[in-house]
Amino acid sequence: MEFNLIKSPKLLVISLALSTNLTLAQTNIDTTPSFKTNKLALNLDGSRHAYHPNNEGLLPNLVGGINQEEATKNRFTKNRGYGIAKKETKEKGLYEGYIQPNGYFVSQTTPYYKNKPESNPERYADAEIIPYITLSPAWKAKGIKNCDIAYVENLDNGKKSAAIFTDYRNNDKNLEISLALAKQLEIPVYTKKYSSYDKKKMVTKYVGINNNNLKIYYFLNSGNGNGKTAEEIQQLGEKLMKIKK
Repeated sequence: MEFNLIKSPKLLVISLALSTNLTLAQTNIDTTPSFKTNKLALNLDGSRHAYHPNNEGLLPNLVGGINQEEATKNRFTKNRGYGIAKKETKEKGLYEGYIQPNGYFVSQTTPYYKNKPESNPERYADAEIIPYITLSPAWKAKGIKNCDIAYVENLDNGKKSAAIFTDYRNNDKNLEISLALAKQLEIPVYTKKYSSYDKKKMVTKYVGINNNNLKIYYFLNSGNGNGKTAEEIQQLGEKLMKIKK
């Protein structure tokens, strides 16, 4: 059985009006790709105070991949000291970490300012200053590259901040963010007192972060593969989110 539907002029006007309203509504829908999680980890890599030969850094040296003997002697094999920028020594198979003028090891991330030498801490993203998200296989699968931009909303307290993708981890167990980003989003972090190796100092170290609910907006091809200052990240993030001030 066939039906022939004939639209009256009045029905046609109503139909066009509904179509126009639907089109206008669709233009207001947020189409920015986003991701939600409440599983967080804290990253201090790149911090100018992350690791110290006497275990006076913001992280235990074991987190950076060296034990007490390796740290105090500043000698370890190639696959050790993965959180520390290092160079090969004249001793076969042994490496030493670069030391900053302040006495701390140079803590590394993936290259942030590529043209800086490996011995220069400015080559790496400072976790105390740069609000960053650590790249992982899942982010790379989405097409995110080093130094692309994100915008993060803490759904638990309403705090928001732009961020940059940098550094790399080889698993997707949780979302790893820098100390600077955690502070911007007012996420509680946990610390613990440790003794320096020489037992002369008690040092406060970061050991964890609270699991807040985050929504991350991410922007493909929004970076140029090179680092930005914290101010530049915020400006670019707000521009990409079309936030007017």
